[in-house]
Amino acid sequence: MKIVINSKFFAHLSVAQLGEKAIELGYDGIDICIRPGHPIHPDNVTNGLPQAMKIWADQGLICPLATAPVTMTNPSAAEVEKLYIACADAGIPRLKIGFWKFNENDNYWEVLDAARRELEGFVKFSEKYEVQTCYQIHSGPCIGSNCAGLMHLIKGFDPLHVGAYPDFGHLVLDGEDWGLGLSMIHDYLSVVGIKDAFYISQPAGCTPPYRPCFVKVGEGCVDWQRCMGILCKIGFDGPLTVHTEYTFDESIIRQVGYAEKSPPNVEEWARADAVYLRDVLAEFRS
Repeated sequence: MKIVINSKFFAHLSVAQLGEKAIELGYDGIDICIRPGHPIHPDNVTNGLPQAMKIWADQGLICPLATAPVTMTNPSAAEVEKLYIACADAGIPRLKIGFWKFNENDNYWEVLDAARRELEGFVKFSEKYEVQTCYQIHSGPCIGSNCAGLMHLIKGFDPLHVGAYPDFGHLVLDGEDWGLGLSMIHDYLSVVGIKDAFYISQPAGCTPPYRPCFVKVGEGCVDWQRCMGILCKIGFDGPLTVHTEYTFDESIIRQVGYAEKSPPNVEEWARADAVYLRDVLAEFRS
């Protein structure tokens, strides 16, 4: 398992600087966000992404995953095919698409059916360009808020073209038992999101009395020894992508795609996360 850093909070860095920062913080590579305001964005991705990959390769880094804008859920949108082509040209094997949302009083099964029809459109690009479409678990009113919900979305698609992207921090908030969940998505498991979270008390009189908060890896409710142990036991060899989301409360967590707000101490804690994960993994390699 290689440990990579998601670039959402490093949009101010150039491609080369991003690589240097990943190395400085102790990572094997980059999960590159292709979003407006970032060094690689939908308007320059055709040439920019392959060029970036050459720079990172020269720096000794990998880029096993590209992350699209969180709003990218329509396969007919003009920029979608460009992203798949750019990933194929750059040699990036996975593209994480956006999130389908559930609104209060929606009919869940109707929303799910519509999402599966749109996912089928993305799969056609995966088949054509050999870039796997990945869908991340995200807590809150999203289709695929845990492993069971994710399987509602992706079951029946070819795992070669559709990858499951569990996220342990979100599973702490809206999930199920880690072993149970990973067993559900086993055949589709492609990349794992690294976050940690827990519930903290609110001031007296607030409803509900507890709210979720993202914290450094190892300081929340995720049992990392157990989760990493399961991944090692099943022979998972995909990337672990660290999202560097720290001290974010519910008002931020529930906003899918809040990359403009950078957490405090992001570099110090990102470095600590990489060390923590390597220490845990070392226990299973000794």
